[in-house]
Amino acid sequence: MTRLIDVTIFLWLFWVGSSIGSFLNVVAWRMPRGESVNGRSYCPRCHTQLKARDNFPVFGWLALRGRCRTCRLPISPRYPIVEAVVGASLTMVGIGEVYRFALPFQTVPWHSVPLSALTDATVLLTLLYHILAISLSWAFGLIRFDGHTLPAKLKVTAFLILIGGMLIFPAVMVVPWPMRLEAIWQPSGRYLDASMRLITGLVSAAFFARCLTRGLCREADPKLDPLGKSTARLMDLIAIIAVPSIVVGWQSIAGVLIVASVVAVLLRRVLPSSVDALGRFAIAIPITMSLHIVFWRWLQEAWFWPSTDSTPAVVLIASAIVLVSPMWLREPFRSQEEEQRRKRKDSLDGPTLTDGPTLDDGATLDDGATLDDGATLDDGATLDDGPTLDDGPTLGDGPTLGDGGEADERRLSSDLEAKNQNHNFGRNPPTS
Repeated sequence: MTRLIDVTIFLWLFWVGSSIGSFLNVVAWRMPRGESVNGRSYCPRCHTQLKARDNFPVFGWLALRGRCRTCRLPISPRYPIVEAVVGASLTMVGIGEVYRFALPFQTVPWHSVPLSALTDATVLLTLLYHILAISLSWAFGLIRFDGHTLPAKLKVTAFLILIGGMLIFPAVMVVPWPMRLEAIWQPSGRYLDASMRLITGLVSAAFFARCLTRGLCREADPKLDPLGKSTARLMDLIAIIAVPSIVVGWQSIAGVLIVASVVAVLLRRVLPSSVDALGRFAIAIPITMSLHIVFWRWLQEAWFWPSTDSTPAVVLIASAIVLVSPMWLREPFRSQEEEQRRKRKDSLDGPTLTDGPTLDDGATLDDGATLDDGATLDDGATLDDGPTLDDGPTLGDGPTLGDGGEADERRLSSDLEAKNQNHNFGRNPPTS
């Protein structure tokens, strides 16, 4: 019976998590296009509403064999993959917090009776807060995965939930904002700590996002180009980092970013080449944040992990590693912006000799066309077809037409006769 309860809790958490993943697919598809996320799901090709059994997470796609029931066109495998990955991440977090072996500073041992944790309101509210935070982080990652800018409505909703939830119920901080803790720390009623935790979390997110600019959005300049595309990428990067920074605190965010940068490099071999560095990093953030929450108790006690129990030197070393992480986060190939800029520059510069410039009829220099064989003027007349220096007029023999025309011969004979007459005029005068 105990194991049956465990299996039931696991399946229920996975079903809820994969259902959230199904909804996040809708959010990532509709919100960047300005569509409402309300209403039932439909086929993006024929716009037919899906039936309830077809909309079941993961298994609905498998039952349809990846094709729409109406138009029979293929459905992208991204849908079940996102549902399964989001469901797995939320299930790990749920199991870790329900059985109380994930979060630090919990007095109830994790090996207690399976359903005993469900009676604690603090655990349930903390779990709900973390599920919302991870879901919002996944939404950010999926939208940036597609190369879209994060919608302002989604960012406002996310930070209202994260900031408002921590101010209303400070227990979701798990750890307070100072470096050192009291001997017995109770998370309830610490509203000043919650406010300072939020401020330090947001400041840390802005600082580390600016450190990662060299690798993820190198051309961002909020001062000189506040409305530029790269500056919008920087604003999205701040929002993406702010979610784990608020959840785990400013002490541990450096460690989360280091692991996320490594995961982003590993995802380069799995994700399509069209996904840029920011898209891979945005997908790595919810994965890393979920792992940090699951192993939070163990990481809190590890000497090498930046946390409230670590020394300031560990936090500074982790921050320094984040500063150099753009070295491996940077794109290994030319970015799309640079590629488009290069194409525009080539179109403005015009064709080059190697591209085969022609005069009128298409004879190019690369094809071996010479001035005698194919260089044309306007109508294709070549230099061989017209008058040349060899066949045309010469300087030595007088003007000719090229072949010794009859008109030139008559003109020459008349000139010679006149010259002879003038020459003999003095010696033999004419007679009447």
